[in-house]
Amino acid sequence: MGDDLSIQDNFQPSGAIYRERSFNRNSFLHTNKFFYDNGYIKKKGRLFNEGSSIGVWYYFDESGKLVKEENTDEGYGFTPEKLVRYCEKNKIELPKGYHESGFYTQVRKETLNGKKVWVIKYLIPGGDIQRVVLDGQTGKELEKKKVPFVSS
Repeated sequence: MGDDLSIQDNFQPSGAIYRERSFNRNSFLHTNKFFYDNGYIKKKGRLFNEGSSIGVWYYFDESGKLVKEENTDEGYGFTPEKLVRYCEKNKIELPKGYHESGFYTQVRKETLNGKKVWVIKYLIPGGDIQRVVLDGQTGKELEKKKVPFVSS
């Protein structure tokens, strides 16, 4: 069995007809590509498996011409690599590769009171979720609280 898995979904956000997700079973990240109905790529970039955009995202017009690059890590001095080390140090299991179902650790970039933050949610013993908010610049813990797990 290889290390890579590619999945195509029917997905219709603002003009894109489908999305292709590429996973590597040894990586915390996966690649997303969104396509126009003519087959050209609309945008592409990388995400944490259960979370936010990471690194540079590329945007194209309907003829396939690159029209914009967006560095989604801008304003985050506490880098994705530092976040992974934080999780390892605090025994927070990050998912690698593709997972078909279930709740896995979520890592998201958010803005809280005008400040860029990382929000990590993970299962803890007893079935609840631990929610940790880290300062996006320094990695300092701003909040840590237990929240109930609610199945959808």
